[in-house]
Amino acid sequence: MSTNLKPIAIAHTEWQSLQPLSPENDRRLWQKLRLEWNYHSNHIEGNTLTYGETELLLIHGQTHGNHSIREYEEMQAHDVGIAHLRELAADQTRLIAETDIRGLNKIILKAPFWKPAQTPDGQATRKQIIPGEYKTTPNNVITATGELFEFAPPSDVPARMQMLVKWLGESLHDFREADLLWLLGKLHHDFVLIHPFDDGNGRVARMLVNYVLMRLGYPPIIVPTERKKDYLTALRLADAGNPAELEDFLSTCVVRSLELGIKAAHGENLDEPGDVEKEVALFVKSRALRDKPDITRSTEIVAGPLQAGFRYLLTRMEDKIRMFQPLFAKVSLYTEPLGTQEDGSTQAVFDYCLEKGADEYPWMMWQFKFDGYLADETHSFGVNVWVALNLDELEYAWKIDGIPKLRKPYSEVVSNTDADAFVEQVLKCVMDAIRKESGEE
Repeated sequence: MSTNLKPIAIAHTEWQSLQPLSPENDRRLWQKLRLEWNYHSNHIEGNTLTYGETELLLIHGQTHGNHSIREYEEMQAHDVGIAHLRELAADQTRLIAETDIRGLNKIILKAPFWKPAQTPDGQATRKQIIPGEYKTTPNNVITATGELFEFAPPSDVPARMQMLVKWLGESLHDFREADLLWLLGKLHHDFVLIHPFDDGNGRVARMLVNYVLMRLGYPPIIVPTERKKDYLTALRLADAGNPAELEDFLSTCVVRSLELGIKAAHGENLDEPGDVEKEVALFVKSRALRDKPDITRSTEIVAGPLQAGFRYLLTRMEDKIRMFQPLFAKVSLYTEPLGTQEDGSTQAVFDYCLEKGADEYPWMMWQFKFDGYLADETHSFGVNVWVALNLDELEYAWKIDGIPKLRKPYSEVVSNTDADAFVEQVLKCVMDAIRKESGEE
């Protein structure tokens, strides 16, 4: 057994001893692997959806971000492909066939589309991609050094794919644990060398690796986009006849998935370093953001353009609230931060908070207390209503009993009409409270 296989063998033995997982732990594990598989495999190929946007799309069915429709569609299609591959791996009555592989490519590419290409003499052109169909023209690539790397010519693809599928079937039939990394590495590399499709070859190659793993009772692996450079280097070394680097790379991926599966089986938290950041990204991306206004909270704004409207509102409220005075033995005003003022003015609190500054006192409150109801000889009670002004960073809000009734950005003043309407709501609140306590409702 190679050194790379020892940690796999240890982890796999523990993984097998924990089977079957409870339905809840299996669900948790599969959801994490499914999201990571979709995100990383597509991101390696150029999809620009973030992890949070991937989760938002696949779990919550919502889109966010400035991406092309095709990027959203290919992420969803890849998710369907994973579900289909899982069914293929679970079917122990037959092995994957060439038509299944073409079917996977058809699922993940979804529909025909046009892709930029080059003519043999290097001229820019475009090529129609037909999902599930083998390539009909060469799809060679230019390496980082400027060399032409040739994949299998289109005429050789059907025969070589037949041979690959036949070899895979025989290898699975005669499988030995000691052959695991060799089998995964050779399958991945041979498929990439054929490059049978005009698009989607990398994603299908990783699907085939996971088909083998899931069929053999292993959890699927994730090739992380953060290690894309190591992954591609390992494939290039395999091109040069050195498959050890690719096998070593795959080994770390297998161990990581097994360890994740073991944690899930024990009911442990599957969050890993970076998962909280992914959750934060999802939280932020799922919310539509408005532009930050030019005018934000400041003492100068409140004491300047907004002051007249605020003072008019306070004066009207203090005046109109006296309409209820004949009904009660005592009416008092309690304020924050100044406390009780038997004959106090609503303006005093406003003046005090302005003197201290809007940052020190970003809110102020007036509570009108009515005690000793005089209109019912058998039932004496008291009611109160409190009004608050909150000076938030981007807007101010006038509230009645904690509920915002008048909210505006700092660029908009309180008009007399706004103030009168707000005061009417204060009066109605007091009147409703009296009716409720007196049993009139």
